[in-house]
Amino acid sequence: MNQEIRKLRQSFGYAVSGLRACLRSERNFRIHVTAAVYVSAFAGLGRLGMVRFAILCLCFALMLSAELMNTALERLCDRQSAGYDRLVKQVKDIAAAAVLVCAAFCAVIGMVFFVPSGALWCAVQTLAAYPWAVGILVLSVPAAVWFVFCFGRPQ
Repeated sequence: MNQEIRKLRQSFGYAVSGLRACLRSERNFRIHVTAAVYVSAFAGLGRLGMVRFAILCLCFALMLSAELMNTALERLCDRQSAGYDRLVKQVKDIAAAAVLVCAAFCAVIGMVFFVPSGALWCAVQTLAAYPWAVGILVLSVPAAVWFVFCFGRPQ
């Protein structure tokens, strides 16, 4: 029983290690994480319903998972192919296309949830009513830009 628990703990540790590696090395993954944070904030400010927010969370999970799988495939391809290989290029392009398809559909779902329901307008009105919230939003942008472009880079 103790060995099974240790193996389970190790597998979670490996998953966290992979997540950390992707956060440190993959700019596009950090872009998706940042987008998920901002969309979640606007969902809260716009009083988006719980079911719609849960669906957005599923979109975030799908998007981040697609990016993780793309990264894994790219690294495996890079490891297996020393030089240019047409088939490796196609595999990497197809994996990138899968991420693009996920991103496009997530964006469409977001637009469908935010625009017709008025949640986007409600979020803007909430921000207008609380200037300190606008300040926090504005101050968060440099931190988000640093996270996307500088986080994980060797100093």
